[in-house]
Amino acid sequence: MRATNPTEPVCSESALPRLKANVYDLGLKQDADGRLRRIRDLEHENALLMRMVSETQIELARLRELLSSN
Repeated sequence: MRATNPTEPVCSESALPRLKANVYDLGLKQDADGRLRRIRDLEHENALLMRMVSETQIELARLRELLSSN
């Protein structure tokens, strides 16, 4: 069965590019926010790893000193 009345678009054609741009911009912003959050997380993880490396080096030096004194 065919519709006898033509359907009208929900939004005008002139609004479509603007709506698509807003959605796309929002997606880019979310991607950028996600990247910034990931960078902060990686920087924090890197700081923790550097701290562990430093503490390990200190512990190795202490153990070497203990071994050499025996």
